[in-house]
Amino acid sequence: MCWKSIGMKLQLLFLAFFLSGIHFIYSFTDPHDATVLLTLKDAWKNTPPSWEHSLDPCGLPGWEGVTCNNSTYRVTALKLSTMGLEGKLEGDIGELTELTTLDLSFNRGLKGSLSPQLGKLQNLTFLILAGCSFNGDIPYELGNLSNLVFLALNTNNLTGKIPPSLGSFSKLLWLDLAENMLTGSLPISTSKTPGLDLLSEARHFHFNKNKLSGPIPAKLFSSNMNLRHMNLALNQLTGTLPDLTQMMKLNYLDLSNNSFKPSEAPTWFSSLSTLTTLVMENGSLQGSIPHELFSFPQLEEVLRGNPVCNDHTSSLDAYCQENQQTPKPYYPSLANCECTSCLLDQDCNPWNCECVYPYKGTLSVGGSLLSELPNATVLKLLENSLSMSQSLLPGSIYIQASWKSSGNDSSGEAPQLKDARRFSYVELRKCTNNFAERNVIGSGAYGKVYRGLLSNGQVVAIKRAQQGSMQSLLEFKTEIELLSRVHHKNLVGLVGFCFEQGKQILIYEFMPNGTIRDSLSGKSGIYLDWNRRLYIALGSATGLAYLHEHANPPIIHRDVKSTNILLDENLTAKVADFGLSKLVSDALTSNVSTQVKGTMGYLDPEYYQTQQLTEKSDVYSFGVFMLELLTSKRPIVKGKYIVHRVRTTMNKDEEVHYGLWDMIDLSIRDTKNLIGFGKFLEITMQCIEDSPEDRPTMSEVVKALETILQNDGVVSSTSTLSPTSDLGASRGAFNHPYNDPKHKMDVISIDTFGYSGAYTISTRV
Repeated sequence: MCWKSIGMKLQLLFLAFFLSGIHFIYSFTDPHDATVLLTLKDAWKNTPPSWEHSLDPCGLPGWEGVTCNNSTYRVTALKLSTMGLEGKLEGDIGELTELTTLDLSFNRGLKGSLSPQLGKLQNLTFLILAGCSFNGDIPYELGNLSNLVFLALNTNNLTGKIPPSLGSFSKLLWLDLAENMLTGSLPISTSKTPGLDLLSEARHFHFNKNKLSGPIPAKLFSSNMNLRHMNLALNQLTGTLPDLTQMMKLNYLDLSNNSFKPSEAPTWFSSLSTLTTLVMENGSLQGSIPHELFSFPQLEEVLRGNPVCNDHTSSLDAYCQENQQTPKPYYPSLANCECTSCLLDQDCNPWNCECVYPYKGTLSVGGSLLSELPNATVLKLLENSLSMSQSLLPGSIYIQASWKSSGNDSSGEAPQLKDARRFSYVELRKCTNNFAERNVIGSGAYGKVYRGLLSNGQVVAIKRAQQGSMQSLLEFKTEIELLSRVHHKNLVGLVGFCFEQGKQILIYEFMPNGTIRDSLSGKSGIYLDWNRRLYIALGSATGLAYLHEHANPPIIHRDVKSTNILLDENLTAKVADFGLSKLVSDALTSNVSTQVKGTMGYLDPEYYQTQQLTEKSDVYSFGVFMLELLTSKRPIVKGKYIVHRVRTTMNKDEEVHYGLWDMIDLSIRDTKNLIGFGKFLEITMQCIEDSPEDRPTMSEVVKALETILQNDGVVSSTSTLSPTSDLGASRGAFNHPYNDPKHKMDVISIDTFGYSGAYTISTRV
């Protein structure tokens, strides 16, 4: 009896120890939430390293991307944008019932259908699944998310119809379903079902680049709607143009490239005083356009492709052409506001027509970049920044300002930076886990490149020079100033630098989809079909043309190659690595370069032999890169140059593939029709002419590629790529796609006509 009692006590002691062990594992995190996250960790690849080091997501140091309530230790946010996650959104995700933000955006490896369990997340306010590879229908259960403010499902592979249940979001401000394969009509409410017309608080509707059909319901444009921004471009919508007479708050409207019935210009064209952008490209407009439409100084109109443009009347030429750069004012009109009840010490906020108490003071803003930006852009940046920092709702902050220069244009030893921050070495050590090997994403003669996570949640690429590749202080300073001066959407942007403790480090925006060489070799897992390769060629050519012709002074890259052209989350091509770049003015003043720099196989033979550097040296290298896009082969294979092989193999008498069938990349060779192949090959061969005088300029290459895309009707399967007219459009634009998800999404600026952060509207205006 005694031994039996002792045995029972030992069992109870073991059970108590076991239970205490479980409590220890989840010492902070709610056990149910911890179980869900552990299930997700097992189901996903490439989760952050911190997920492997602890079983307690809310404990110290905690899991990257996981936010918890400090008192209940329930998980309140999952912010895992651009992490490279792979897998499916399955399991018991619906059990995270305290979740307010779910951001898995731009993880291309996330696939499969969207779980109906998402509809159980009753507290969710931000659902951001943009830029993944989800397919199937949008779950009807999403309509249960009554607190949702922001829904972004754009840039996936979603099919089926838009569920009417989405009309149940009474608090929704932002709805983005763009760039999917959605079909059917735009759902409106009936006596039995909700519809999009019930989203009276919504400011943004983005449905562009789908397969939506049928007429646009008139209910979407009733006086109850508060829409500021609507994009329905590139669908299959039919019927007549909708009546927007009652849309008195609408700022931006794009109805381009649908199948509307030919019609006269609607009378409402001239009645919307708040409209700043109207895009009706290929909108079947005919007859005359109301003269009043062109009397609004704030309005930018794009009418090209309409029958009305065939008249070539002088009054319409400016609106029917490809290149328009009409400046938009920043301040909204107070004409539609009646703030008659404001007190003497109050002003009227034109964004929401409410009386507010203004805060007046002096705000000193540094940085020479600001002098190059229009006041509108600066004010927007300040408004967004203040709203983000205070977690305020859209329209809560409205800035009126007068500007004056500090009068202190220092020419001291510090780099004259346009848009680059100086980082401390300690800060960079922290954000790379002391430059841990697991964070290495690339290496070269210069040194290693690390993935880093800044304290604000921004993902960056950190390029650290190794011993032996260090520059002099003057050279490093010059390079930083060079990098910080150029801003274009087809150039990888410089975020900052570090010159401390003898270290030379550059911090760039992070490109999650790697290099073109990674994609061509299969390393990245990204399939580049022929259309994508055409757009990659156009994007990278546009970036180089900007360096040659729009940078001030112009810049020669000197190392154009497939490993220096990267892909962002939208598969937009961006030219990188200006480490060898040289100002054209410097190249012209020194007759002979002291040292030929570049990569064998890409080197211009004229430059290699004479050491004479010109922009045409970049053109030659770009021609070699175009051959890579055709063949997927490196420029030198087993000692043989691809340029020589193509020249000796090509047969112009063979009209389809010009004798290059065996050299064309297998993954595109069997494509039924390599659209524009002959023209692409022609411009490629011009680029690799031995004599620089016989090569085109980069802007001519851009125009040739645009002609291929336009004349052959290629439709982009990627996202944002720039036409020639955009060469200078991004100068000074220093938003990049890796801001802290909280800051990106917790505040929605109703006056912003495109996404902030990662959520950029890809439709060209």
